[in-house]
Amino acid sequence: MTKWRKEVLKIIQKSDKPLNAEDIYRLVEHKPNFSTIYRALNYLEKAEFVKSISFGNTPKYYYSNNEHRHFLYCLKCGKIETFDLCMAQELENKVKKNFMFEIFDHIFYFKGLCKNCSERR
Repeated sequence: MTKWRKEVLKIIQKSDKPLNAEDIYRLVEHKPNFSTIYRALNYLEKAEFVKSISFGNTPKYYYSNNEHRHFLYCLKCGKIETFDLCMAQELENKVKKNFMFEIFDHIFYFKGLCKNCSERR
């Protein structure tokens, strides 16, 4: 685990929301070149320290593998909120039973408008 990988992982673990590569670059104390951030993220994801998500045509966002999270993504301002309430267990059980499918993980998010953007409509 290199110095940069450790630093990127620490930034992601401290964050309460997913971060993209640009967010992480802004938070890194001593600026490496941008490709160093991408290489660190690639390694951390392959080694399963972090997970990634993309909300359609957005860049990849990274979050810690230590927590089970779900997301709210605002289509207007791009704000991302997280929540840990998971109602997928019942659905997982039905999928396992009906499709004989072994599930290891799931990613769940809603797209819509945050409170601020909704009030401005």
